[in-house]
Amino acid sequence: MKGSRCVIILLVFLASVSCSYQQDYVKGKEIHSKARWVAILHLVNLTSHPNAGRIVSDLLSTEIYATTDFQIMEQTEMLEKFKGKETDLDEVLEKAVALNVGKSLGVDTVIFGSVTEFRYKRGLDEDPVVGINIRMLDVKNDRILWAGSKSSAGGCFWLCEDSLNRLAQKVCNDLVKVMIKAD
Repeated sequence: MKGSRCVIILLVFLASVSCSYQQDYVKGKEIHSKARWVAILHLVNLTSHPNAGRIVSDLLSTEIYATTDFQIMEQTEMLEKFKGKETDLDEVLEKAVALNVGKSLGVDTVIFGSVTEFRYKRGLDEDPVVGINIRMLDVKNDRILWAGSKSSAGGCFWLCEDSLNRLAQKVCNDLVKVMIKAD
């Protein structure tokens, strides 16, 4: 009886914890500046979910607005500056292209990356899964100041529901927290 209770408690605990993995690279105090002028590009969508890159970019922008002192270029201003030019802002995955975009926009920092997972996984319940890779490029010095990636599977046990959007918000929030705590 006592052993079966322990097994049940362990199973409940394991079912209520979401699985995730996070990796970061940080270039220290250079990130923190109220004068940092940032363009957040649409993340490249490497998933089958339509517009996952744009959805996660919007969530990432909100988290950066809420938790940093960065001055962020609005998406509409960014798109206006690139109207009629060849660069596809939805496909920036390489540092060299991000550098050129940053110079064209006149910003000193570009945040770019990709969404590698954005779906509901099949199983007994359909739990959300999100994977994001982000890099922060210092345009002036042509170097990556911060890079982070995180994959997470949501899921709740019993009375809660976890949505794909809520999990993506949490993953973005976790990545931005690590980015701004870099010292």
